[in-house]
Amino acid sequence: MGTKEQTRELLLEAAESLFLERGILAVSMEDIAVQASCTRRNLYRYFETKEGLSIEVLRKLLAPWNHFQTETFRNLREANLSGRQEFESFLKELASYLEIHKSLLRFTAEFDFIFRDRNSFRLQDSDEQKLYEEFRVSEQILVRILERGEDDGTLKISYPMSVLVPTITTVLWGLGQRVALRETLIPIEFGVQAMELVQTQIDLFISALSNKERT
Repeated sequence: MGTKEQTRELLLEAAESLFLERGILAVSMEDIAVQASCTRRNLYRYFETKEGLSIEVLRKLLAPWNHFQTETFRNLREANLSGRQEFESFLKELASYLEIHKSLLRFTAEFDFIFRDRNSFRLQDSDEQKLYEEFRVSEQILVRILERGEDDGTLKISYPMSVLVPTITTVLWGLGQRVALRETLIPIEFGVQAMELVQTQIDLFISALSNKERT
């Protein structure tokens, strides 16, 4: 790795550490420069805006998440499970990963609020497409799992995949973000542990899609 690549990685690591610790809004470019032991001027040579830097941190966080999903699916497929078993195991493995990595959920929730849901911030079309593809790994895997379940008769698919799969990922991701943000409040409000809500939602999806005639 050359000096420029090393410097860029150092800046990304500094930004990631501060963003996860304090939140995007509470961190300035000056804070990141100090954390990385460089000048703010040098930081701007690599990242022109905090928005651009935040996007690269997001990609850095998504990389191990997507790798975990891909490897989990590969291992499940090699185990020669039924579609229903794959579906249940895959969702529960992902929930376990995110329970450990709640920082990813908190970061993406703040990122969406600050950047993605504001008309004032607009990614270039090429960057938007790249980011979209990185978020679509879950959907691509779920399509293959649901197709197996439909083929072997263990899942009953009553909705188009184009609607069903985004519904599953959006509901679980949104619920996961909320659980991560309100982890200490949920037991007070509802008398249950936060992750019980996620596990219950997974169970509801499994129950709704299972072919009762084959169970």
